Amino acid sequence: MLKDGFVKVLRSSWLTVVMLLMFVGCSVANRGETVPDTSRVVANEPSFEDYLSSKATSKDTFRFVVYGDSRGNGRGDSDEAYVNFSVMSKINEYIVSLQPKPLFVIHVGDLVLRGGADMYDLGKKAMKQFNDAQIPYAVVLGNHELYGSYMLGVKNYVTVEMQREYQRSFCTSNTVGPICFPEDPKLPGYKNLAFAFEFGNSFFAILDSYYVTDSARYIDDISPEQLQWFREKVVNTKKKHKFVFAHKPIYSSGSHNELPTKSMRELMNVLNDNHVDIYFAGHEHYYVRRKIEKAHDQKWPNGVTHIVDGGGGAPLHRPDLAVGLSACAAKYSFTVMDITPNEIKGVTYGFSSLTDKIEPIDKFCLVGDGKPCKDYETQDKIVDKCLK
Repeated sequence: MLKDGFVKVLRSSWLTVVMLLMFVGCSVANRGETVPDTSRVVANEPSFEDYLSSKATSKDTFRFVVYGDSRGNGRGDSDEAYVNFSVMSKINEYIVSLQPKPLFVIHVGDLVLRGGADMYDLGKKAMKQFNDAQIPYAVVLGNHELYGSYMLGVKNYVTVEMQREYQRSFCTSNTVGPICFPEDPKLPGYKNLAFAFEFGNSFFAILDSYYVTDSARYIDDISPEQLQWFREKVVNTKKKHKFVFAHKPIYSSGSHNELPTKSMRELMNVLNDNHVDIYFAGHEHYYVRRKIEKAHDQKWPNGVTHIVDGGGGAPLHRPDLAVGLSACAAKYSFTVMDITPNEIKGVTYGFSSLTDKIEPIDKFCLVGDGKPCKDYETQDKIVDKCLK
């Protein structure tokens, strides 16, 4: 009888374990967004540059799209609280319908409300329309991707643990995003955080303005080693057009009105000295275009066009007209860039609600050295009001 009792207990224990495993499996299946994305670069997959070359009919004529700040408002525990799926779906649907199709999309950060593999998977889920359309996308690291937790009205802190988790999990392939950034031998430790590449007659650099280590924090800043790496890259490129992307604007035009750090001011000098055409950023939840030639007793004779395209779904902000803006809108937005050998043309589209029609809210054209194209001479005129 003792033996029979022992067998019954053993069977009961095994049944309990099996039932627990089934429960966990069902729970994971029902919340597919929390399953970590373990996919990585396929062994024989072509490089991102080779992929672009194979897709372009002309290397000097191509299209890309920029937008950012798609996180949710943090209210509640639904997926929409973490990522604004509704706004992103409207934006992404329009982008994938474009003809010609964009060769790639760059999201300028704060795709999700906070860090963690489950959050990154939600972000990837929201960008799935690009995967389905075979459009690769790159994501610039924002501050929200590094928050270990997030609470409204509370100071939230970036953590090195979230940065490591981001580097591990926010990477899928070289060809259909999120694009894996190769680690540059001159910039160890920045894999999937900083990246530079050339295509056609254009140079691109993605920078990390939130790099953290166990011993250092560069928040709203750029580290000395990253600044030196970027300087070498942009000095040595022979390309006519130059585009730089980071989450943090160097000079704010709204609610995040922090003055730039010494390193960020030096970054502005590097942009000016090397005739960078456009510095794209997010962080502020609106659309702003601003040619910066002077600020806070500093001058940049070439002028650097700053575009803040943070209208991807996060709660909208209002720009500050006092700083002098050439275009602005407190709208959800994205910018379509068309590149030719000698010109850079951009059209920014916006909408205020999900029922609104997507319409152009800004147009601009550059020929290099900060100069406007013919018939665009008034594009840098300061506006007296923003679009609502």
